[in-house]
Amino acid sequence: MSFEMPEGEWRILRRSQVHGRAHDVTVFVIRDGMLAAIAKHPYPPGLYRAPSGGILPGESMEEGILREMMEETGLRVRLKRYVLRVRVDFSHRGEVEPWTTHVFTGEALPGEMGPLDLEEIREASWVPLEDFSGRIREGLLASGSTGLRYRAWLHDRVMAAIGGDA
Repeated sequence: MSFEMPEGEWRILRRSQVHGRAHDVTVFVIRDGMLAAIAKHPYPPGLYRAPSGGILPGESMEEGILREMMEETGLRVRLKRYVLRVRVDFSHRGEVEPWTTHVFTGEALPGEMGPLDLEEIREASWVPLEDFSGRIREGLLASGSTGLRYRAWLHDRVMAAIGGDA
C-alpha cells in the first residue's frame, strides 16, 4: 500500500525519523465495546484513532509499547496479541519512505485514562467502537490528512483481523 503525502505531513514524518525510525507500534485496547483512543492537537474535533508511537533505541518492543500507551492515554496495559505487521510506503514528490506498523491488542489494567504527554496528545477517551466504522471513519477519510486516512485504512484491517476477539 502507498500513500502520497502533502508537504506539511511529509515534514512531520521526516522529523519523526530520529535514530532511523521507520515504524510505529499501534495498540487496540477494547473494553465493553469501546476503544481507547487519542486525539492529537491538530485533529478536527470528534476525530480519534488508536494510540501509537515509536520504540526508542535500547527499548524492547514491549517496553516501548507500554511507555507509549502510558504517555498517550495514561493507561497501563497488558499486551494480549500481535495482530498485524503492515508495510506501507509514504511518498512525496517522488521520494518514498517505507514504513512498518506493528499492531497489538491489549487489556487495560485498573486506572484512570488521561494523556501524560499533553504536548502531543489533546485528549484520550473511550470511544464507541462502532463510531470507527461510521462517523469517525468518515471524518478521518474526509479530513484531508494522509496520516488520518492511513489510520482509517489500518483500523479497517485490524478489525477484519480481530473480529470480536479484542
